[in-house]
Amino acid sequence: MPMLWVSNFKGGTPELVDTCYAILVLVLPFVNSRTWSYQELEIVEVVADQVAVALEESQLTREKLAEQNRALQQAAKENAMMASQAINSFQKVMSHGLRRPMHSILGLISIL
Repeated sequence: MPMLWVSNFKGGTPELVDTCYAILVLVLPFVNSRTWSYQELEIVEVVADQVAVALEESQLTREKLAEQNRALQQAAKENAMMASQAINSFQKVMSHGLRRPMHSILGLISIL
């Protein structure tokens, strides 16, 4: 499942990227540049690590759900096949079961 829309942000059309990773780029204006403190950089690093972990867990959850969906679809397909076979068997039994009494009735009517 695609996660990112990528664009050059210069009037370009966003392109769909099929990947599992996201990249956060912080661009600050150069006019009012300042020096980042160690604590601020540490906070940015911690947040980036947390985002990476969240993305990885999201991907694992997505894969697990996809596998569960495949298993459920397979089970539903098997159940539908069994139901179809049961209907066919029932119809076959009922067809043969009704044929004999019907022939008997038709035979009696023809005698009369």
